[in-house]
Amino acid sequence: MKHIIFDLDGTLIDSMPVWRGTGETFLTRHNFPVPENLLDIVKSQTLYQTAEYFRNTLGVPMEPQAIVDEIISFVEDAYRHTIPLKEGAKAYLEAMAKKGVKMCILTASEASYILPALDRLDIHKYFDCILTCTELGEYKEDGKAFLTAMEKLGGTLKDTAVFEDAGYAIKGAKSAGFTVYALLDDAIRKNEIEKIKKLADKCIHSYQELL
Repeated sequence: MKHIIFDLDGTLIDSMPVWRGTGETFLTRHNFPVPENLLDIVKSQTLYQTAEYFRNTLGVPMEPQAIVDEIISFVEDAYRHTIPLKEGAKAYLEAMAKKGVKMCILTASEASYILPALDRLDIHKYFDCILTCTELGEYKEDGKAFLTAMEKLGGTLKDTAVFEDAGYAIKGAKSAGFTVYALLDDAIRKNEIEKIKKLADKCIHSYQELL
């Protein structure tokens, strides 16, 4: 492969434990009932999509930006100070960079809080571009965002791989024609792991497996 599109949360950095519970915390703080399937609903959304869901479906009487700002306030300190890299991630990025592989990040998170984490972890330097779904106005589930990222890298479907950890995103990348590497985590539910194994071209638990 000559080009790689990396997801960030749960793929390069171990941030998913920080995110679990933020939606519930927000709704509870504002005295709104928490849907039993909240995590399933919001896992494929950007923060702005989640804010619209809270407003339009759950009736939260706040502007989307205010909802987003409050949720970000729950997690931004962790991005700045504590969230670690996934095992072997930096070594793998270094190895790919030495081979001349062009790389980018494509994330549903927002630049305002992920950039400090990339700088702190000293991995920003490996990427030709950092792309967010919000800024692109395109999303992973239909594959369009991956195709745009590929074009920005100058790659083709034959020489570009995608690294992801979420089933919906893996499905979107595969529907667009990409080779997909899936990062498996013990926190992923068993039924979701089985779906991912069927969709992805290769599944790993650590980047050490690729070195």
